Amino acid sequence: MSVVDCIDKLVKTGQITRQIADEALGLYERSRGEFSRSMGPASAEAAAGLAAARALESSAKRLKNDTAKQAIAWAKAEERVLSHPKGRVAGVMSMLTRDIWEAGGENVATKGEVIWAQLARKVDQALEAYSPGLLGQSRQQIAGVRNLVREVFGVETGDATAKAAAAGWKAAEKEAVDRVTAAGRNLPASEDWRVPQFWDTLRVRTFTREEFKADFAAEVDRGAVTLWDRDTGAPAKMDRRDFVLDRAYRDITVGDSSATAFSPEQRTFQFSGGADGAEAWLRLSEKYGAGENAFGLLMGHLHKMANEIALAEVVGPNHGAIVRAALTMAKEEEAGLSRLQRLNPLRMLESRSIAERTYDVLTGRANAVDGPLMAGFFGGLRSLNVSSKLGGAIVSAIPGDSVTTALAASYNGMDPGRILSGVIREIGRGGEESRALAARLQLTAHAAMDSAHGFVRFAGEASGPQILRAMANTVIRAQGLAAWTDMMKRVFTMEFMGNLADHAGHSLDALRGVNEPLANFLDRHQISAKDWDSIRSGAPLEVEGARFLDSEGIADRSLREKLLGAIIEERAFAILEPDARIRAVMTGGTTAGTFWGEMVRSATLFKSFSMTMVATHMMRLATQGPIEKRIWNGTAFVLFNLLAGAAAIQARAVIYGKTPEAMDNPGFWVRSGLQSGSLGVYGDLINASTSRTGRSPVSDLAGPAIGAAEDVARLSSQQLRRLMEGDDTTFGAELVRTARRYDPSLWYTRLAVDRLLFDQLQTLVDPDYRASFRRAEKAAQRDFGQSYWWAPGDAMPRGVR
Repeated sequence: MSVVDCIDKLVKTGQITRQIADEALGLYERSRGEFSRSMGPASAEAAAGLAAARALESSAKRLKNDTAKQAIAWAKAEERVLSHPKGRVAGVMSMLTRDIWEAGGENVATKGEVIWAQLARKVDQALEAYSPGLLGQSRQQIAGVRNLVREVFGVETGDATAKAAAAGWKAAEKEAVDRVTAAGRNLPASEDWRVPQFWDTLRVRTFTREEFKADFAAEVDRGAVTLWDRDTGAPAKMDRRDFVLDRAYRDITVGDSSATAFSPEQRTFQFSGGADGAEAWLRLSEKYGAGENAFGLLMGHLHKMANEIALAEVVGPNHGAIVRAALTMAKEEEAGLSRLQRLNPLRMLESRSIAERTYDVLTGRANAVDGPLMAGFFGGLRSLNVSSKLGGAIVSAIPGDSVTTALAASYNGMDPGRILSGVIREIGRGGEESRALAARLQLTAHAAMDSAHGFVRFAGEASGPQILRAMANTVIRAQGLAAWTDMMKRVFTMEFMGNLADHAGHSLDALRGVNEPLANFLDRHQISAKDWDSIRSGAPLEVEGARFLDSEGIADRSLREKLLGAIIEERAFAILEPDARIRAVMTGGTTAGTFWGEMVRSATLFKSFSMTMVATHMMRLATQGPIEKRIWNGTAFVLFNLLAGAAAIQARAVIYGKTPEAMDNPGFWVRSGLQSGSLGVYGDLINASTSRTGRSPVSDLAGPAIGAAEDVARLSSQQLRRLMEGDDTTFGAELVRTARRYDPSLWYTRLAVDRLLFDQLQTLVDPDYRASFRRAEKAAQRDFGQSYWWAPGDAMPRGVR
């Protein structure tokens, strides 16, 4: 009886599942193909059969274990959903992302970030060596990453950094596989896997089907690639090669080619080990995949694996089935809601549909693109707006983040002054020493991690063609916002560790009398007295007289990760960034590349930050603690944010050529409220749009699609109407205004660019330029009590000429 017949018989008699049988058959065919290269047909078949038999035995044992783990996971998930004090929907959401009701318990989003940091530590040398700089990766870095790939394929390159980075990549990948397997995921028994495959739909569409097929067929002929036929689970025979390549091209160009992390599916293209496989992967990936961004592809895959591990550990190995069942329970609860309850504004943040979308964000399904051409066009518009609108975002971020960080510190029993001293220390210490301390505390540099898989603070805002995304990301980095955010994250986390070390001498009961907010932090995140005793039992880490809790001294990995996750969740109140929940809200359940999907993404551009403020500080103020404490905290929140907004407005005024505003009118403080905290982007648009771009604030807030339509109308239909009415056209002036509107200048260059370039161009094309400049000065004086220290149209600041 053949191996295939034996396996089929085991399935028919119920001894193994069809999934295990398919894995064993796939392994058998792959092994036979590999063994046939070095031994005769009979020996190859025997060796492959033995490998399949061992896999069957292992898989059968693993299946029983995995089935038990799935049952346990479902029981825990069901209990969590049913026992949440705010209902089943809140219970589902608390498993997926940070609980806005702060009822405690681990969630996928936070756990994924903790695991990602652990995996990133394995490749910290690669992160330091290859993370892009201000203008992206250098040619030397790109060459280094190519050597990293070669080393992973087993090629000796003589590049010590690449060799170490490749070892780190293999270690990270092994740890990820070990963890997800331990969580109950039934992975294939054997997989000749080295690096992920990613084939870019837009890139592939730029080449003909014939060229694509010819390139891959050439690599197959060289022996660098094995072409697998998923219909047979074996290498494609010559008479089916054309069909398999046709199908691969079709799958990629319709956007259905990327396997998930730990995918059990056999890929169509299997790259051989050694130099041939490495060079084939590099050639094909550069042309049809990630281009020169192989480093981003590798780190992005690690991030996907971290999320998948978190899903398996927090929800269950078959998390899709558990989430579907939990959503059914949530649907049953929602069926009993009254009409008034359905109108509750909080349902914008928490409902069955939001839970489903949040799960899609965490699994990556929300990133699907239906129409790449439409997604590229509207995504490009959004990237242009990020570049032109956020060049001065740091001016709002510094006072705004300072306030939210101080409030978060105080709420957790930490002196806000400690944060200030930490910032001063970080600025003074600088570079390598600071990063080394962060790494010792298991705090891999956030900036390097963010650059590896997209800058978190503006994830989803910058999109579209690669050059426009790069421009948007450069604007964020070049103004200092990425460095500021990285520093504030690091300082808050390190000072939190220091505060824990300072109180390590107290038991949890004693801590309630010494620092009640810190004890409440432990309670809020379900860290028991026994857990706290384990956490504080290790020796602290001392650096230059400062003491920090050494997380490496916590022997229990789950406890260590629970503590790190708790600190990350409190950090979410310090540095506001949209999480999976907010991203689910902002997309409205629509798909990128569809008309309505792009309209929704356009309309919600920059609005995720205000929603993040609602989901963090405002929810905490509304729901946590006794009423008198909420009133006190709410007053402090409003007061300090008003002051932060006022500071941002005055700083922007000076930076952009004006004197500070008069502060003795209510309008100033209303705009300060709009400018403060995460609403700072709104303040930027409202305070600057009419003066600099000539576009109304409503148009700017409506999103780039509406704004672009207004620009086109001003340059076309309005000019035609003037011609038909016999008036002079203003095409030249409008063209200059449009160019100014999309200028990606930064806060420290924008004023000079305005005065020396755009104002001078306006004098050449706008007959009414003198009156236009005078109107701007009069409006500033009339509306805000301001004058200009560098007036519109002047080539030099006043007092310098």
